[in-house]
Amino acid sequence: MKLSVILPCYNEKDNLKALFQRLDLLVNEKPDIEIVLVNNGSTDGSDDVFKNELVQRNNNVFKVHHVEKNIGYGYGILSGLKAATGDVLSVTHADRQTDPLDVIKAFEIYTLANDQNLLVKGFRKNRKLSEALFSYGMGLLASLVLGTRLTEINAQPKLFSKSFFEKFSDKAPYDFSLDLFFLFQAKKHGTIRDFPVYFAKRVAGVAKGGSGSSFKTKWKLIKRSFNYIFELKRQLS
Repeated sequence: MKLSVILPCYNEKDNLKALFQRLDLLVNEKPDIEIVLVNNGSTDGSDDVFKNELVQRNNNVFKVHHVEKNIGYGYGILSGLKAATGDVLSVTHADRQTDPLDVIKAFEIYTLANDQNLLVKGFRKNRKLSEALFSYGMGLLASLVLGTRLTEINAQPKLFSKSFFEKFSDKAPYDFSLDLFFLFQAKKHGTIRDFPVYFAKRVAGVAKGGSGSSFKTKWKLIKRSFNYIFELKRQLS
């Protein structure tokens, strides 16, 4: 099975060089992997960094998928997933708070299970209490409204089969609700397996909606997530 890893990158210029170095280790462990970095409408000069890093690497492994204008976190990921050629797809972040090497652990769990309807995802450890409570609260609300247990909704990586993705891709949202959408579909049509991942502090760049974001940014995320939870509920009715 070929594995493709998709990393959405929006204005992460200061993280890209170190990210590529970490991805080199991932490729060393699994040389037949495909790395799809989505330049999701970045305006910070990320283009130049991508060009410089790609020159030094095998273009059969590393690919940059350019999205001209950022119209949402989810849209960037969906674009990368559609561009990927692997039988198994994984999404993780480019902010270096999640380790790309965790994808190998997720892939091993998926391979042993031999279940095309399985979604494997990380469960973040060592988080600040405030961040853990925020994630718990969102998971609890989603679980109560949708009638199924959902935890650590925004945790990365997430890994699933291409066939699973293709079943629901046309219904997927373009914003931060995408993580909830994937978990909800997996609960309805398959199973979810968690595994522990280490969650690091952001050392460069600006948070776009998760850990380390401003209260204003988090509040927007809360409202969007709240609305989408009830939208999914209406779809079930």
